[in-house]
Amino acid sequence: MALNKRLGRHVTRVVVIPLYGRVNEFATIEDAVRFLDCHMVYEGSEEFRKYEIRIEFSNADKVEAFIEAKDKVKEFLAFVAGQ
Repeated sequence: MALNKRLGRHVTRVVVIPLYGRVNEFATIEDAVRFLDCHMVYEGSEEFRKYEIRIEFSNADKVEAFIEAKDKVKEFLAFVAGQ
């Protein structure tokens, strides 16, 4: 049964998020909330950092990856597609 579930799975969702800007770290939740209250969001702001990739499957499995190089993202997606 478990093998059938694994073999029968298929990709249901792929999310690619380009990440920009500096990393902001906080010691407390309150500090993070204060930051968010003042933070202005706009695409492409500051330096490109990496891609965040999320892949969801029909059997509820999920895979997340953080990859800097676009060609490596493509290799990762090709690898997942071949599974």
